[in-house]
Amino acid sequence: MIRGLSHLSLCLVAGAALSACGDKSDDTATGSTDSGSGAAEDPATVPLAGACPMETDQGGFIVQSGGSGTGIDGAVADGVVPQSILEELQTEGDCRLLRRNNPFCDPGCDPGETCDWDGECIPYPANQDLGTVTFRGLGGTLTLEPVFPGYTYFDTSLPTPPWTSGELVTLEMPGGTYGPLTLHGVGVDELVVLDEMWEVEAGKDLAVSWEAPTAAVVRSEVGLVISVDQHGTTPGTLYCTFEDTGSGTVPAAIIDGLIDSGVTGFPSGQLVRRTVDSATLSDGGCMDLRLSAPQKMEVDVIGYTPCVSDADCPDGLDCNEELQICE
Repeated sequence: MIRGLSHLSLCLVAGAALSACGDKSDDTATGSTDSGSGAAEDPATVPLAGACPMETDQGGFIVQSGGSGTGIDGAVADGVVPQSILEELQTEGDCRLLRRNNPFCDPGCDPGETCDWDGECIPYPANQDLGTVTFRGLGGTLTLEPVFPGYTYFDTSLPTPPWTSGELVTLEMPGGTYGPLTLHGVGVDELVVLDEMWEVEAGKDLAVSWEAPTAAVVRSEVGLVISVDQHGTTPGTLYCTFEDTGSGTVPAAIIDGLIDSGVTGFPSGQLVRRTVDSATLSDGGCMDLRLSAPQKMEVDVIGYTPCVSDADCPDGLDCNEELQICE
């Protein structure tokens, strides 16, 4: 689903997921708590609280333009899935190297439970009924009802892009478990990446570039996600958040950390332009609204060759088919 991609992989990445996503800011999430009447209408001044901290992120909505598909994807649970809280291995400049771990419970947990970081089995967070939600600013007014079972929300009928660049998009959630609540976003320009591919090399900075936004109202940021260890036991994923100025730099020190965490399989990359707003929920958790325009990127890790058979490898090397890397 779109949200899984933005928040966890992209968290660009879109994730999100485009909803892992690990590329969360440390902004305090307050958001708005009105039912929509009197909500701010000036996209230049409306507050955007940024992303939820991973430790309190219970879900939210993503409106995605392009990438894996244009549409809306949403769900909010009554707790945080422990595995979605990523371990920070390294921070350099605008970038973080994060790793996903799995908590361990002995004996194992029953169906409908999950293991927490204290080694205890807890109820698996359940999606909540948010009632009728309304989006304004996506070419008009769009109303969504929860889909059963699972209390998920989606719409794949939107045009690309689903918004007007620089104009306000509003999510109104007047009832349900956590209403009344209002979140905002600002329509972003489609993302045009100027790099043909990203060459990731030990000891070297990685410069990335894209076309700067043209909208008179610019509220967007640009997120980067690179994963180079698809089959490792302790993979690290690189997440960066740049100002939307047209360029950003991934420091060599964190490139080294990424490579040292393991290189296996076919590397992946994503760049995403987005706005993010969030709100604290009545149970102390957090939900967000992301407007996301992602682009996938080819990634080449210098000195490593991914493979599916020996034919993919240079002379003198064989394909480790389990790890999909020439050795």
